[in-house]
Formats: sequence, structure tokens, C-alpha cells
Amino acid sequence: MPKVLVVEDDRGVQDVVKIALECEGIGVKVAKSGEAALDCLDPSHSFDLVILDLMLPGIDGITVCQELRTYSEVPIIILTARDDETSVVVGLEVGADDYVTKPFSTRQLVSRVRANLRRRRLDAQALEHKLVFPDLVVDVVGRQVSVRGDPVCLTPKEFDVLRVLAAHPGQVFSREQIVRQVWGTDFFGGLRSVDTHIGKIRKKIEADPKNPRYIRTERSIGYKFTKDPG
Repeated sequence: MPKVLVVEDDRGVQDVVKIALECEGIGVKVAKSGEAALDCLDPSHSFDLVILDLMLPGIDGITVCQELRTYSEVPIIILTARDDETSVVVGLEVGADDYVTKPFSTRQLVSRVRANLRRRRLDAQALEHKLVFPDLVVDVVGRQVSVRGDPVCLTPKEFDVLRVLAAHPGQVFSREQIVRQVWGTDFFGGLRSVDTHIGKIRKKIEADPKNPRYIRTERSIGYKFTKDPG
């Protein structure tokens, strides 16, 4: 049974989310503050996903997310009443994987939870399998890439950037998320390094780098990989 931590101080929202997830066979633990969340998210405890409100008493959700990302890659869904683009971008930049804005439907939330749990499983499987797409194959274990059957030479970091995106088709990654997963938290280079690497990858795998099929730019946020390019 998947286990989800719900970090939310509103009792009504707690109950709605808890009931909705438990009805889907998902185990739920509730933390009512940022401090309680960090206690629950100690490295010795295991959760498959975290639903995190940004507006919390004491330590806020952004700080909780930043702290969690220092030792865990557990999927994080931001649950917040703030639906402006800036809040969404900030949440993604500090390590969140997805977001749902209040008011929300339980059906929508459950769908997002299941999608992120599925991505986590696929990510684990991808470590042992080839990622196969139309005209493109990414051999994760062999660290090789081919386009229409022809091998393509990528640098180690170019391969890592492509692997991160291709392992999660449709998921938007901010530049900060890509840096964290490819270069690590101690990287001191600029975020434009991501843009540079994306540009080089496109030149090697795209038929038309200026009109990419696979790696799409999400304005003001980052990049995503398209599984079935048109």
C-alpha cells in the first residue's frame, strides 16, 4: 500500500484529502504544521508521496520542501490556494513535482497523486530498461542514444539531462530541478548551463532543433519531454 504524508493545517481539508485517498487504498498520515512535517519526514521514515500546503503555521511549505530535498527525492505535490504563476514557479524551483490549487476536486487530486506515484515507479524501472520513443531510443544502462537507428554521441551531462526528462514524459522540470538531479546541490554554475545543454541535445536528436519534437520549452518554468511528438 502506498503511503502519503498530508501536510495541511486546515482540519476540513485534512479530512477531505484523507478520506479520498484512503478510499483509493492509499495510506495517509497527517501533519498539521511545518515542524510536524519535518519530524515525520525524518530520513528514517518512508513515504511514497507528500501533499504539502504552502501556507502553514510556523515553518512554511517552501522551507519544508527545501529541507526535504536535501535528503529525499520523494514526489511532492503542492496544495495551495495561491494559483498565480509566481507561486507555482517558486514551488517547482524549490523541489516540488506538481501542484493542485484550492478549491480542488478530490477526483483531480487523486488523479495527480496516482500519476506521480506511477512516475516514481516508472523512474525506478527506467534504471533497468531502455526508454523507447518514436525514432529515439535511450539506453539508460548502456548510456547510449540512437535516433532512427543511428547512434548519437552525447556528453555524460547531456545524456543525464536527456535521461531525467525522458524518464518522465509530460512532466515539466524547472531548471533548478534539472540542476539538482544532474549536477547535484553543490553545483555553483548558472542555471543557463541547462539551456546550453538542452540546445546541444536538440541539435543531436531533433530533426529541426528550432522546432523540437521531443524536448519542449515551457515558458517561464522549464522543459518537458514529449512522449509522442507530433
